[in-house]
Amino acid sequence: MSTFIRYLRLYLHGPQGKRPIGYLSQYGDVLRVSFDQEYVQDKNRPVLSLSYQGADEERTRAILTAMRDARLVRNNGRWPSFFQNLLPEGHNRERLAQERGCRLDDEFELLAAAGHDLMGGVEVEPVPLEEGIPDPVRLWHTSLGLDVLEPGFVDLPVEDAAAIPGVVTKFSAIRDGRRYVVRRHGQAGSFILKLPSIRHPDLVQNEYTGYQLTRSLGLACAQAELISRDEAQLPEAVAFPEILAVKRFDRGEGGARIHMEEFAQVLGYEPRHKYGKGIEPDFVAIVRILDQLSAEPVHDVQEFVNRYVAFILMGNTDAHLKNWSLLYRDGATPELAPLYDPVSVSSFFSEVPGTDYGINRAIDAKLHKLGWHHLDAMLAQAGIVRRSRVLQIAKARVRQAQADWPGLLRDAPPAMRREINRRLNGGLALTS
Repeated sequence: MSTFIRYLRLYLHGPQGKRPIGYLSQYGDVLRVSFDQEYVQDKNRPVLSLSYQGADEERTRAILTAMRDARLVRNNGRWPSFFQNLLPEGHNRERLAQERGCRLDDEFELLAAAGHDLMGGVEVEPVPLEEGIPDPVRLWHTSLGLDVLEPGFVDLPVEDAAAIPGVVTKFSAIRDGRRYVVRRHGQAGSFILKLPSIRHPDLVQNEYTGYQLTRSLGLACAQAELISRDEAQLPEAVAFPEILAVKRFDRGEGGARIHMEEFAQVLGYEPRHKYGKGIEPDFVAIVRILDQLSAEPVHDVQEFVNRYVAFILMGNTDAHLKNWSLLYRDGATPELAPLYDPVSVSSFFSEVPGTDYGINRAIDAKLHKLGWHHLDAMLAQAGIVRRSRVLQIAKARVRQAQADWPGLLRDAPPAMRREINRRLNGGLALTS
């Protein structure tokens, strides 16, 4: 094994600017997060993740300084789950690995490559030479009996690399006049450009229609628009005429970073476990967190239930834990982030073999049977008191969708129009 240890400096952006909060280190297959003592001792510290918070300040500090906690250290070559979820999947991961010249499973290098354009307020870069490594960080690895001699070299982040979680091909972009530009010269992106696929050439039209449908119900959505491929300066040729441009809600004025985290990070799930424990436990866990911790608990619980019902109506069976997020506008208090990825996945079922989309088909079968009494029971389990009011408002959204969506679906992909109209017209327990 190499006797070199590699380090990255961990920063968190917030209303007060960019703040160093710790170090990321790798020695062989051991990857560790070490938090600065200043961050640990700060009772008003900005929140990196609710997964790093205990029931009180003493327990929070115990988590942040733990020696063996899986939230801080892994010995299998992978980052703890919060940082794993910052990395892309599929083709996006392949492109990032190619840009860095590293293996697909080298999570240290992948994170280092995209360090200047990560999700939320997180940023990582090599430790400045003049700074050095604090002894507690450096000596932790030797305490395991590892013969660590000296720091290893880490390249700077790739200039225009980005890590945008998800499988669909995406690019991080900025707006330059009327064009969306991927060559950003190191600037963090403020837009996500999403491409169709050969398998589903109508994917972006499907998602764009999903935004129209959910916005028509008054739901808080990310800003999205369809653009022509000529309006985007991409690093590779695109065979499709249209691209979806989504404005990032984790970016503010002048590209300022607003911290966010997915519920997969909140609940400590790795990306491969993004479907969580199932419909009921995941629903209850999210509602409970919003009710207990949100800046506006009544609003966010209602918004979550309204979105959940809308997703059932449209057949969005891919609303997993990476597609629900919290936003930290003030750096500390969570709120439900705007809706994103409203894709009618069930509309694709008729276009592919019956063995495809196995997980989504299984989820859809359960959602078809999910009735109002089930939602009431799940809200009760989450501790919501005024459940009748929550469900009354959600039922009104169903009636609104039944009235308004057929008109909005006239220009939708045919399979999507047929599928959603079927669901609206008594095809679900919620509409029967």
